[in-house]
Amino acid sequence: MNKKIIKKSDGKNISGSKTENLHEKNLHLEALRGVLALMVLVSHVSLIRLYFGRSNEYLNPIIFHLGRVAVTGFFVLSGYLITMSIFRRMENNNWSISKFYIGRVFRIWPLYFFVVVLAIYVLPSINALHFTLPNFVSDARIETFNYWYFLFFMPQVPLINNCVLPFAEPTWSIGVEEIFYIVIPWIIASSKKNFTKGLSIFVVVFVVAKYIAIYWFQLPSSDFIAKLFNYYRYDCIALGCLMGVLHSTKNKLFISVGGSLLLFSLFGFILLFNFITVYNYDYFPFAICFAVIIAYLVNKANTFSSPKWLVYIGTISYSLYLTHEIVIVFLLNKNLDITSSLLMYSASILLAIALASIIHYAIEKPFMNYGIFLLKKKKEIET
Repeated sequence: MNKKIIKKSDGKNISGSKTENLHEKNLHLEALRGVLALMVLVSHVSLIRLYFGRSNEYLNPIIFHLGRVAVTGFFVLSGYLITMSIFRRMENNNWSISKFYIGRVFRIWPLYFFVVVLAIYVLPSINALHFTLPNFVSDARIETFNYWYFLFFMPQVPLINNCVLPFAEPTWSIGVEEIFYIVIPWIIASSKKNFTKGLSIFVVVFVVAKYIAIYWFQLPSSDFIAKLFNYYRYDCIALGCLMGVLHSTKNKLFISVGGSLLLFSLFGFILLFNFITVYNYDYFPFAICFAVIIAYLVNKANTFSSPKWLVYIGTISYSLYLTHEIVIVFLLNKNLDITSSLLMYSASILLAIALASIIHYAIEKPFMNYGIFLLKKKKEIET
């Protein structure tokens, strides 16, 4: 097997070609994670500059949606990886709902709560990280009842109500995913044979309901229902799950994806970004493009190599995603963006990667490894 493309997993979700086993991952998908994390970072540099009253470039539709589109990609990829992991472990008689939750808890919770605690109790007291929000959003540090939402993995609720917890804004997508993954293992365990049909129906119903809201009722993006569709992109996660099922069952719809469809999806991205406005809240067309890209990267895993630096960024992408705002705010307090916008973006990327590397190896990975240890111990007890 090509060692440049496939390597042993350190406990993350699995993916990849037909020849992979349970402990291998597709490095192209790691690189895709890296691209998505960088898209979010670049978008948030502009967003926080807007918060600081330094620039309105975030209101450019492409910049405005860049991070949102990237999160859509994370949703699709997450759904695919989770489903592939569950199905393969079931095939190897190495899966249970309790094991799924143990893995999920030690993979996601420690870093999530670390960032939330920092945002509430530590970072506000550091002068170099002064973060005053503009008047068009409210501050969760003042409206402290919102802390309860973060405790119960519902950070998206304050955002829906235009309430921001500085430094912890990216956690909203973690809350959306955790709600979905509380339900999905039970559905798979109870109806694996009908899972594909159920997923397909769910995606169709969800998308139709959203399009009725958009085009029939013409709900503006500021409407509460529209905001729910904006944040709860379960159609995108479910599409990723469906791709995982299609791959697991070696369905032709998945294994036939090649260069032509990849070019079509990339052209789709260009068209979508060309016509998008800041009032748009439908990301499902982007999700379809990401689904095609994922299938291509899996099917063609051994035909090319992804840059090692991008694979590395993908490896630390969770830490990068949750901690990059700390670096951005620090640099803005140093007025680096006034000196040079290019320097601001470059320094934000480099320093955010450095911080994320520290966080990944000091906090994220030790807890992941401990979760793996518990799962191995559980397996030994069961056998």
